[in-house]
Amino acid sequence: MKDTENKKVARKKRRRQRSGKGALIKGMSRRLPSEILDSDVFADHLRKMMRRYAGIYALYREKRLYYVGLTRNLLNRIKWHLKDRHGGKWDSFIIFRIQRVHYLKDIETLIHRLVDTPGNRQKGKVPRDADLNRALREVLAEHKRAIRGIEKALH
Repeated sequence: MKDTENKKVARKKRRRQRSGKGALIKGMSRRLPSEILDSDVFADHLRKMMRRYAGIYALYREKRLYYVGLTRNLLNRIKWHLKDRHGGKWDSFIIFRIQRVHYLKDIETLIHRLVDTPGNRQKGKVPRDADLNRALREVLAEHKRAIRGIEKALH
């Protein structure tokens, strides 16, 4: 009897410890050629897969990451990049469908800070109070002031 109760408790703990996989990313593709956007065969299916999803997309030039963007309308935004200033500068793309639009900007900033994308002009900003380098510069300035005092006393 006691053994069965222990198993039930163990099962409940396992349920609570499940990972959050799929909580943010609701779908992703492998690298797709840009020509797929012009295909009548795939157009309807792509529209259905991307409908009502915001997301992040990455454009590639050969094997190199060229541009990362975010949008509330994945299909139209990627198609637009065939005609805008990025037209002809990329040949494949990856999409990530995202459920929670609230975090898109933060995710995009994180990506830009990790990887250099030559096609992006904006790299994203972090709020002043979240800029750790700024806080460290303030600590450094404080220590320099303290050292100056000691330095003057020694001369």
